[in-house]
Amino acid sequence: MAGKEKSSNRWQVMLIALVFVAPVVGALFWKPTGYVNYGELVEPARPIKDVRLATLDGTPFRFSHLHHKWTLLYVGDQPCEKICKDSLYKIQQVRLAQSKNAHRVQSVYVVPAGGGTTGAQLLISQHPGMIGLAAEEIAFKQLTEQFEVNSQSPLSGAGRIYVVDPLGNLMMSYPPNADPSNMNKDLRRLLKVSQIG
Repeated sequence: MAGKEKSSNRWQVMLIALVFVAPVVGALFWKPTGYVNYGELVEPARPIKDVRLATLDGTPFRFSHLHHKWTLLYVGDQPCEKICKDSLYKIQQVRLAQSKNAHRVQSVYVVPAGGGTTGAQLLISQHPGMIGLAAEEIAFKQLTEQFEVNSQSPLSGAGRIYVVDPLGNLMMSYPPNADPSNMNKDLRRLLKVSQIG
């Protein structure tokens, strides 16, 4: 009888242990099939070093001035061709689609200062609230090198749209043919879960 009681007690202890251990083991191996980002994550997120820029009217500006908000950024050469124009329209629409959270997001267009900024100023005027910035040759090179994704420079024809977090980290990018409704979902989710910006 004593042997049966010991065996029964062992099974009870093992069963209780299983109840407590199973969720922990399950959490280690089970991958939820929840939300998947539409954009391409930059892993790990890449801090963007500060670069000296200027607004399109020549006022000094630094990249770090963009901190504290989520930034949708497009880096383009001049003149701005169709991919560029479509991307600027897209980032502006995605920003505005955040409705009550739109103030937490900024859309930014960066161009080289060398070719003059008249064309960029005209484009910016068509997108109220968009920030237009220019960089001299060395600063522009320093900036574009930091935005290389999959060994592609922003100026290689990739036409990518970049997401920079409020701490100044490059964390995601989109190809030029990205669906704005899916971009909107990504950003809406980021704003929902983020305590910054």
